[in-house]
Amino acid sequence: MADITSKNESKKAKHLENFALVRSRLKEIEEKDAIRNFQPPVDGEEIIKTFGISPGREVGIIKNAIREAILDGIIPNNHDAAFTLMLAKGSELGLSPVTDPKAS
Repeated sequence: MADITSKNESKKAKHLENFALVRSRLKEIEEKDAIRNFQPPVDGEEIIKTFGISPGREVGIIKNAIREAILDGIIPNNHDAAFTLMLAKGSELGLSPVTDPKAS
């Protein structure tokens, strides 16, 4: 443990600088974890139910498109916007809703 009460100003400054660097790195890690753990408002189960499909490639493509659109600020992080994008992306993949989108 460093003694920050040192009379050596150079040592004290170096320890304070290192402490600030550690705090900065911890903040970066927390932000990356928050992004990594981010869950869009529309999940795979809703995609599967809406399009009547099994878990697979299309579900992943739609989930990724929604997540990226929210993180890039293209759509707001809310269910309605994510659901609308889900329907559009599904249509691009040749999928049609098996349930009435308005009833969900």
